[in-house]
Amino acid sequence: MPTTRDDPSLALMAALALARLHRGLPLWTTLAPPLAMAGLLAALVAAEPAATRDAVWDHWLGLTLYLWAALAPVAAGLYAVGAHQSDEDARRVMYTYAFPRRRVLFADVLALAALWTGGALLLAALVCLAALAHGAPSDTGPAVAGALMPVLAALPVLVLCAVAARAWGVAGAVCTGSAGMLFGALLGDKPYWWAFPPAWPTRSAIPIAGTRGIGGYLAPDSPVFDPGVLPVIAAASLALTALLLAAGARYTDRTEVHR
Repeated sequence: MPTTRDDPSLALMAALALARLHRGLPLWTTLAPPLAMAGLLAALVAAEPAATRDAVWDHWLGLTLYLWAALAPVAAGLYAVGAHQSDEDARRVMYTYAFPRRRVLFADVLALAALWTGGALLLAALVCLAALAHGAPSDTGPAVAGALMPVLAALPVLVLCAVAARAWGVAGAVCTGSAGMLFGALLGDKPYWWAFPPAWPTRSAIPIAGTRGIGGYLAPDSPVFDPGVLPVIAAASLALTALLLAAGARYTDRTEVHR
């Protein structure tokens, strides 16, 4: 009869993966961007005179949420690199057991998504504190949505980077994430954004950020500010994540073990 050691559950493997990822690059990727962005937002607003502080707050709040979304693909690449480096030896050992190798991939993605969500919640909490200190409690809702929605929209990129790391190593994850960030930011406000999944995080941030921060090159009545696109992005992201996990599972199950 197989024991837990011979056939560990997905929950146990995800917990073990999360324990391996709580330091190094994954930890820095989780903590550094929210702290830097929220700190910059608070410092810039605090340094402004009272007469212009509200305008600066509106501009930099929108820009902070927009940058958080635009950087999502490269963050996915960094998470995948950290996972690849932290559990390469453990993965080689686990591949020798009888349970399906795809479970290792699923556990890594779950652990990385949990870390990333933690970073998004940290950003949301810090921006909400800044909003309350500024006297703008109505901005706490957009802060939470703007922090969490890009992570949900970027889940397919996270899976793609995780599989790329398995296929081509660190270079595969870095190139996938970097290219996704570059082209995603360029295509996020284009009519054909839907055809390029790395653009989905940026596209999801535009209705939340509104004209603040990005109103210089988009008309206030532009259809890209319609929040009705958010449920579409969420559903498409979850569906594509499931498809990519299925394809990644097939690839992982057929991967040879290199000693």
